[in-house]
Amino acid sequence: MRGRCPQTILTDIDSGLREAIARELPNTKHVVCIWHILSKLSSWFSLPLGSQYADFKADFNMLCHLESVEDFEHQWNLLVARFGLVSDKHIALLFSYRASWAVSYIRSYFVARMLTAEFSQSLDSFLKRILSAQTCLQVFFEQVGIATNLQSQTREEVHYMHIKTCMPIEEHARSILTPYAFNVLQHEIMLSMQYATTEMANGSYLVRHYRKMDGEFLVIWIPDNEQIHCSCKEFEHSGTLCRHSLRVLAVKNYFELPERYFLHRWRLESSLVPMGVENAQISSEECAQAFHSVAATLLTESLISKERFDYVHRELAGLLEHVRNMPVVDEFALNIAPNNVSES
Repeated sequence: MRGRCPQTILTDIDSGLREAIARELPNTKHVVCIWHILSKLSSWFSLPLGSQYADFKADFNMLCHLESVEDFEHQWNLLVARFGLVSDKHIALLFSYRASWAVSYIRSYFVARMLTAEFSQSLDSFLKRILSAQTCLQVFFEQVGIATNLQSQTREEVHYMHIKTCMPIEEHARSILTPYAFNVLQHEIMLSMQYATTEMANGSYLVRHYRKMDGEFLVIWIPDNEQIHCSCKEFEHSGTLCRHSLRVLAVKNYFELPERYFLHRWRLESSLVPMGVENAQISSEECAQAFHSVAATLLTESLISKERFDYVHRELAGLLEHVRNMPVVDEFALNIAPNNVSES
């Protein structure tokens, strides 16, 4: 991460991890994966609750997604009292971690949709394909690399991302976003048509579902710099504009989303290895990002034994000498800003 702390870090419930993150990454938001918690509920509560467990699980699922902290804590107290769990150690554990898993506490923090059920299922499926009890670290990274290379196919896959609304915003987004990101945004665009807007005196909007299914949301539009903010905080949380904001942009006669709402991670042009012909002009920051992961892994592996360290040091010294003697055959070097490059 080149000296920068991550905005958010996702883990399972573990007191050791919580303490380490608080100590080493004090400015990073620690988030506990909700699907990990849900997977624990049965082993923790099915036996003590018996026939009441199904009702408990339904109430717990509802409680997880409450929007306000006040509502969460009120409903939590009701849940604990209803099922007689005041002295239960697992309930106490979950409550102590509430700021790390309840939506009302983490809604403002970016998690790139990694808390969704779809992500959990796709990650589980992916890991089962490449991991076994005998898989070593090297093979794991090789398999991840193979999967990453499939990203180059996204420009061809774009032809299979079908338009569903005929809205110009959707057509424009299809030309920019990866298939995954486009499908997520497309879903929000389709749902946005079910919402009504009411303009307030101060220029903000109240947005409501036409059947009043999910309350109302406040959307603030700042025309000077084309910023839009919704009280649901979906963009801050996932990096995808919400249906409420999209509805207001449609009212404002927007035919393309402002550039700031296409995050780099969701764009077709983004790549973990930006070394292709079309990306010949890149910065030193992008170069560092391309090699940082493999260099960090190499360092970790080389420190296991002196034999490994000596081998890596010898090979890298030879590689460096070879690279320095290579002729410059294109303008690549001229386009790299040296600001972030240092020699030691």
